[in-house]
Amino acid sequence: MKSPLLKVKICGIKFNIQEISDLFPDFIGFIFYPNSPRFVGFDFIIPQLKKKISKTGVFVNESEENVLKIKQKNKLDFIQLHGTESPFYCEKLFKKGLKLIKGFRIDNFFHLNKIKNYIPFCTYFLFDSNTIYYGGSGKKFCWEKLHEYTFKVPFFLSGGIGIQDLDKIKNFSHSKMFGIDINSKFEIFPGKKDYLKLNAFIKKIREL
Repeated sequence: MKSPLLKVKICGIKFNIQEISDLFPDFIGFIFYPNSPRFVGFDFIIPQLKKKISKTGVFVNESEENVLKIKQKNKLDFIQLHGTESPFYCEKLFKKGLKLIKGFRIDNFFHLNKIKNYIPFCTYFLFDSNTIYYGGSGKKFCWEKLHEYTFKVPFFLSGGIGIQDLDKIKNFSHSKMFGIDINSKFEIFPGKKDYLKLNAFIKKIREL
């Protein structure tokens, strides 16, 4: 895959949203998971973003009712499910017209065949590190594991990615890698992103 096609998803923004939207990432993720330090609150209204930035709501084992309510209120483009949601749960949201990103926590013991039943209902997958946290851990997994991935759904690469990983990203090749998902390595504190670091990273990714 040609590297310039890689999309950038910035996840876990809570505070300097407009400033970061000026960088024109492809996706911005807002976390609607109460146990996250980046939780925006269920009553949060996403401010107007730059055109062509996909608004993504991130949920962990949330009720279908809440997901639908927040999706409608914020006119979300994508729903990211980052917990242990079942294929049946995904199917129900899919049939209501929602576009889904399903996250999976990967380690050396994860069997990628487990995700087969999610394929009909998801636009993208997201592969993160397997930790006790539901994202934002700052930990990496072994990317080589993804060479076992042979399904058709494109994926985001996530898990502790920082500006120091640009060469590693450049040298990692997979035909279904769609984008890079970044979060904790670009923070001043949880929910507030470092504009200068993100600006440098996005420029470099788009120059690859």
